[in-house]
Amino acid sequence: MNTPQLTESIKSLVDNIDREYILLPEFQRDFVWEIRKTCDLFDSLVRNIFIGSIIYGKPTFEITVREIDRRPRKGEGSRRKLKVISLEKNEINHKLQISNFRLILDGQQRVTSIYRALKGIDEIWYVAKNEDELSDEIKSKELRDRTLEEMLYEFSLQEDPDRLSIKLADAFEISKGIIPDDIREQYFEKLSFIAGMDEAEIKENFKRYYTICIKLGELFNSEVLISYYLLNMDNEKFALFFERSNSKGIQLNFIDILAAKLYKGFNLRDKIDELKDKYHPNNLDREIIVRTIAYLVSDGKDIDRNYILTNLNYNHFNRYWDEVCELYNKVLNFLFNENFIISQSWMPYENMVIPLIIYLRESEQKDFSQMTEWQYEFIKYWYWATIFSQRYSSGSNEAIIQDANVLKSITKGEKITDRVFFSRLKSQIDSYEDIYSYSKKVNVIYKGILNLINYDAKGLSDWNNSSKLTPDKKLEDHHIFPKDYIKQQFKNDDQALSLMDCVANRTLIPKITNIKVGKKPPSQYLTELKNSNSKLDITLKEHLIPNEIIEGLYDEFFTDFLEERSKLLFELIKRNVIDKEKSIIKEYYQAPKVKGNIKIFATYYSKKVEATFDIESQKILFLGESHSVPSATNKAKFYLTGRNNTSTNGWRFWKFIDENGEEKYIDELRKLSRK
Repeated sequence: MNTPQLTESIKSLVDNIDREYILLPEFQRDFVWEIRKTCDLFDSLVRNIFIGSIIYGKPTFEITVREIDRRPRKGEGSRRKLKVISLEKNEINHKLQISNFRLILDGQQRVTSIYRALKGIDEIWYVAKNEDELSDEIKSKELRDRTLEEMLYEFSLQEDPDRLSIKLADAFEISKGIIPDDIREQYFEKLSFIAGMDEAEIKENFKRYYTICIKLGELFNSEVLISYYLLNMDNEKFALFFERSNSKGIQLNFIDILAAKLYKGFNLRDKIDELKDKYHPNNLDREIIVRTIAYLVSDGKDIDRNYILTNLNYNHFNRYWDEVCELYNKVLNFLFNENFIISQSWMPYENMVIPLIIYLRESEQKDFSQMTEWQYEFIKYWYWATIFSQRYSSGSNEAIIQDANVLKSITKGEKITDRVFFSRLKSQIDSYEDIYSYSKKVNVIYKGILNLINYDAKGLSDWNNSSKLTPDKKLEDHHIFPKDYIKQQFKNDDQALSLMDCVANRTLIPKITNIKVGKKPPSQYLTELKNSNSKLDITLKEHLIPNEIIEGLYDEFFTDFLEERSKLLFELIKRNVIDKEKSIIKEYYQAPKVKGNIKIFATYYSKKVEATFDIESQKILFLGESHSVPSATNKAKFYLTGRNNTSTNGWRFWKFIDENGEEKYIDELRKLSRK
């Protein structure tokens, strides 16, 4: 389908926002997109997948407008008021005459996400595949002839230390015309990816970096916001198209497409209905089950959409469906019984169930009660650290596979030989002030904090009668200081109003209790509750709420209360995640047992070549001669293809088999030599 709408480039869009030629009507909702959705948005742009039309309006009447949200997501300036301007009719007419002035009527989230990424407000990184990760067809092309889509590994929230990464904001600045020497000094040489490389490797990777920046600049200057779609799409684009668009208000995802594919031998929809009856009240997520089956079929290598739609068939589902469903139910029961989640609707990452299913499947008794204390301690740390590092917020498929493989090792009592794994579990919360930034239920840290309170209390109690809260109760994230009370009592206090929905002012209680609270001051409604629950003091302590709140000491000091509770919440995170990091690494990490000379190999254009690597000298013996890693890589590629000048990171070209029988890049050995 082709569309008759006008088009504009991304660069033009950003420039017009900077000049305030593009603004929002004051009544538009706030910018609410989680940062990971920005990754999806740029992924769609690179893949030429339709992201929807932006609808603008040129007003002919007086109206109040506001700026595009440029605020940081947390920290200083994150809660400042957005600039609001009231425009008279004559002012609007003047703007229309001298500029392309317009208001965004639909598409604010997409426009704001693009702007924030390219201005560096939100860090979004284009992560490129390494040469060995490309298909043979793409490898055969010259670098300049490869498309951004062909070279793309993922869009990420941070630089990938193992792959060439380009921050979109840097690429946007470079596209304005910066000379190569300045690009290398200001941007490229700051990448951790190139640490330890020799000059030849650095030169080749700068060539890749510069080429990708040029192509990103071409993307920013092309008219891609409005596009048309051909119907001959591959599985991945077909699924993405339905997931990222609505058809008459009905949202579809790739599981609906998969159900149609499997129908001949496995009625997925009927099986899902059976699950609802069998495992009620647990709500088993069909996508979790499907991705777990993909993990098993691929032998722990692939769980993404394209693999599922291309490779899975009804025989696989007939073989694994019942087993995986039973394990899934056991995992949910474990999470409930151990107080990791207070209810399934409040689970921070549903995908975390997959590694736990694999752990349980690999265990001999298929029962969590039989795990050792050593295994249990690791699972506790992994669970909370994954949440507070927001590990699954982008590129989650790779993280799921890695975590499932790690938990398989833990099942066998084996330690973890990948040191980088632990660095990816670093908490995003560094101080109690960071907690102020989380105010939306959709955020994983917001949910994680509320569940961690429940975990620490070994099960939270109801405020009415101190009975334990159970998954079947309809829980709400109750405002401890009611919203209406804050709006009335602190109406002139911008800070109090901006922090009203902060997670430090929230706790989970049944809906009926929340309704009773109304807009009373905390001391009043809590005193009323205490009349029916003499153990309310104990209950509030479980919820990490200072008991002085009942006495009315905080009624006039909302921000003081938030600070005190945020400190309590931060101490809880420190105790369960931050303070445990060093001891966990010491107990569960084991450096790969490699020394001396080891056999290495590489596969290039479907051909395999072997060599020997001297760990101490970092030299490779290939065809009877000793070479540096880059030199041996070039020799091997020429030996296999007869082609020169093919850029590849040699440290991620050659592989070895570790003591667990797993393939690893020799880059792991370089990392060991630096320790």
